[in-house]
Amino acid sequence: MRPGTRHWGPWLLLAGVLTTGCTRGDLVATLHSRDAGSSDAGEDVPPVDGGLADSGLPPDDWTAYCAGQGPLIVLGDADGGTRTCSGRLAEQTFRQALCTCEGLALSAAMETDAFRGSQGPYSPGGQGGDVGVNGGLSVNDSVSVGGTLRVGGAGGIQVGRTLEVAGGLASSGPLTGSSGSSSVMGDARVRGDVSLASLTVGGILTVPPEFTPGPAQAAEVRREPVDAVTPCACEAASQVDVAALIDHHARDNDNAAIGLDAAALEDLPGERTLELPCGRFLLSRITGVGPATLTIRARTALFIQDGADLDEGLTVDVQPPGELDLFIGGRVSVAGPLVLGSTSMPSRVRVYLTRSSVLSVSAGSTLAGNLYAPGAQLSLSGNADVFGSVFVRHLEAAAPLRLHYDADVLDAGAGCPGE
Repeated sequence: MRPGTRHWGPWLLLAGVLTTGCTRGDLVATLHSRDAGSSDAGEDVPPVDGGLADSGLPPDDWTAYCAGQGPLIVLGDADGGTRTCSGRLAEQTFRQALCTCEGLALSAAMETDAFRGSQGPYSPGGQGGDVGVNGGLSVNDSVSVGGTLRVGGAGGIQVGRTLEVAGGLASSGPLTGSSGSSSVMGDARVRGDVSLASLTVGGILTVPPEFTPGPAQAAEVRREPVDAVTPCACEAASQVDVAALIDHHARDNDNAAIGLDAAALEDLPGERTLELPCGRFLLSRITGVGPATLTIRARTALFIQDGADLDEGLTVDVQPPGELDLFIGGRVSVAGPLVLGSTSMPSRVRVYLTRSSVLSVSAGSTLAGNLYAPGAQLSLSGNADVFGSVFVRHLEAAAPLRLHYDADVLDAGAGCPGE
């Protein structure tokens, strides 16, 4: 906690990291605007007193921060309780390519796989990309999961064609399908009848005695009780308290250090670009005509109090070695395309939403990051290729759903101090 500041309960302490070569003179937000019908290139927001006077960080700490040492932010109890840095938070939150707090029903096919952006461009078919569904799973087409599949609803799993799981499978209900050969490479635990046309299990198939394993072939079949599963931590006590973090940083942020007005992206009459350096910053909201662009080239935390409402698109451009932890309160409505992150390194973008609302993503959008919105419904239009991961209450997709998980997010805490 900063000396002389009040204890506000849940807190974040900025303690480290940015792009190599960042100096005190670089700590400035750059704002470019182009109003509708205007050719004005915009203006730069000047730094405040060299960029350090009101940062609340001693110069040595800020230097270490900008040299890329230590955690970006620390979450925890300011009175000395257990602390978790933002990298650890990302590791714990985004462990699956897809998590839904309710059931998942799709009319078209679903496919997940995984890659590591740090090791090169995405290549199809990489092992990984776990899926968790707290309700039942019903897909009228084929399902291909590159990792594990865990379904918590008593309705179990129903597929219209084939089911392929590269890892293990756990279902709290029956496993049914109409046609095709299905396979599970690992163990399968099914709390109900297995009624697929054909199923091959590479490991152990476990089905309670009161149900039938059907025509399945497995390395071993066990007839014993199977416990129900709850794959996703959706209960209120387990959720990230995004609202509390935003509320705290409405009072404790680094805006003054770079001369950033929290209202910089309100009531936009036209195109606007805001580039942020290392630090933790606050915006009141993003509203207006747009389109708006956020450019991040450093390790940055951004808190938006009252959401986003734009008539045109929103682009969140995070360029390596930059990283962004984005916390959004309020409603998010973007009429035009939403471009989030980069498909080459989606692990560098983590977005946390508070509101229980509908988040509609139009055709032509790019989702390339990790989205945490356990109270929201995500509606995907058109060709739905998601790079990163999705944790939502409910998901709808109008076309085949493909999720490409960047496993680098599991190492997001590598720069965190020992805990």
